[in-house]
Amino acid sequence: AATTRQDSQPEAPARPGRPGQARREASPETARRGARAGERRQASSGSASASAAKVAEVEVKAAPSEALDEDTEQLQAELEECLDTIRWCAESVTRESLQDLKNTNKPPSVVKDVLEAVAVLIGQPEKTWDKLKRLMSGASFLDRIQRLNFQQSVTKEQFKKLKDLLRNPDFDEELIKTVCVPVVPLAMWCRAIGVYLSKTKFQGSGDIRPVAASGATSPPPPHQGNRMTTPGAFIIFEPELDKLSPEELKCVKDLSISRQAVGKIVFHGETDCTDIDFENIVRLEIGEVLVYPDSSNKPKVGEGLNKSATVTMYQCWPPNGAKLQDERSQERYKRKIQQMTEEKNAKFIDYDCSTGVWVFRVDHF
Repeated sequence: AATTRQDSQPEAPARPGRPGQARREASPETARRGARAGERRQASSGSASASAAKVAEVEVKAAPSEALDEDTEQLQAELEECLDTIRWCAESVTRESLQDLKNTNKPPSVVKDVLEAVAVLIGQPEKTWDKLKRLMSGASFLDRIQRLNFQQSVTKEQFKKLKDLLRNPDFDEELIKTVCVPVVPLAMWCRAIGVYLSKTKFQGSGDIRPVAASGATSPPPPHQGNRMTTPGAFIIFEPELDKLSPEELKCVKDLSISRQAVGKIVFHGETDCTDIDFENIVRLEIGEVLVYPDSSNKPKVGEGLNKSATVTMYQCWPPNGAKLQDERSQERYKRKIQQMTEEKNAKFIDYDCSTGVWVFRVDHF
């Protein structure tokens, strides 16, 4: 899903280790001057040799590491994905979408856990449902979520409580979708913040399963023909891959992967479908299309499924299921969707408020 940016949210940290940084601390020239001073003081060639060794050591330390750069780029991509999820989820929660929840006296335990995690993050921890409902009904609740500068405000103790809640097996976004749809954005918001902090401010405190891996803790079944099982539905391939020969699989033209009433992806040009693990690479859910959710497995642009594609998403309704009746409101909301699309570096094609169909194109994933 496309997302918008808010100035109140922290940006991903700048890439560390810029070339030349180490040299500014101890440049070769500085070391050479030290060597000459040592020669004058000690009149010894051994001192000059030692200084030269130090210069060489500085040079080695300052040399860039390709492996480190790759790790840094991957981390940067993961952090940006977290920030996108955090912003999108914060904007998806509305007072109307939570109205039914406010009238609930005995919610499912996982719903209470989600609200408890939110309360921990905004600095007002509560455990009883009545107090959580009052917090959720407060006039500033949504504003506190949308404006939370979590990178600065969340303490180590808060992070520990959040991590404990997120490690509950029932705190799974896929499971929560089947229990209480309105709290799904809040659950994703909490998890994305947890993942971000585990990789930055509280690095080394233990990993947290990312949002993209929800529901995928057990290995998927092997590829079976032209469909693969997903929660509650089938993914359909066109053309039918199980009917193609090995040679035809190497050059599938305009491969289409779809899920009825959810969405469709058409990969342009020819795609080599040999040995592609579709079950782990493609994920289609209402309001969510993911290709290569694990960025560490993503090939370079143009290879595999990391290529130009047109995405069609169904059931993308205006907030709260509202029906925008007048053309002016529909056009205004359409422009908002277009802006969100372009901010994700995708090409907006169309959006229809009356059908909930959103179409855009990407150069790669």
